[in-house]
Amino acid sequence: MSTIAIHVEDAVARVMLDRPDKRNAINDDMRAELTAAFAAFDADPSVRVVVLTGAGSAFCAGGDLSASPSPDPQRPRIVEPLDQFSKPVIAAINGLAFGGGLELALACDLRIAATGARFALPEVRIGSLPGSGGTQRLPAVVGPSLAAQMILTGEPIDAARALAAGLVTALCEPDRLIDTAMAHARTIARNAPLAVIAAKRALRMAAGTHRAENLDFERKLFNELALSEDRNEGRRAFREKRQPVFKGR
Repeated sequence: MSTIAIHVEDAVARVMLDRPDKRNAINDDMRAELTAAFAAFDADPSVRVVVLTGAGSAFCAGGDLSASPSPDPQRPRIVEPLDQFSKPVIAAINGLAFGGGLELALACDLRIAATGARFALPEVRIGSLPGSGGTQRLPAVVGPSLAAQMILTGEPIDAARALAAGLVTALCEPDRLIDTAMAHARTIARNAPLAVIAAKRALRMAAGTHRAENLDFERKLFNELALSEDRNEGRRAFREKRQPVFKGR
């Protein structure tokens, strides 16, 4: 069964994360399908913009912890398909964007949210840290103070705070979200495609959030924590729906 749904119209590909029973948490199948889809869009000149959203009540809850795969330093970042993509991506955030889900949204070029959306990087609560660019991209978008608050406490912010901080560019009622995102996408798609691709490259350089050494350092810390006792305890506590007991080792 596919974990994503794809619809293409008016030079815009709409990609929906489609595991609503898991709040669209990303497992290895979804990683593979997203990688294949974005590679195909990059090679297809008829696709000029992508809109990324989620099925059901969540945008994406991050990595699927219920699958509990063994730590694997070679596992690609959740955002890798987007990092390698040359064309604009708009996140239509229909609900919670937590952990890797927020990192996925941060890897998009524009973010539009429903009024009930919430945003968090809660990894410290399970003995980890954001490992797909969150520590690098969030400060660049919302500023260092709010980023530190979100990353160090793990607490969520609501859609109104996200709009005020610049994390999203617009809010709309849930039933208008996709139409609003598609309208933005069509506006971009009408522009000269080579100019849009060049502009995206320049914007990424200006933001400085795709520097390989910074992302590699974040991933190194993520992989070190993945082998800690606290990380294992955090994952067990999450699956058992209890408060973790951390011992600092």
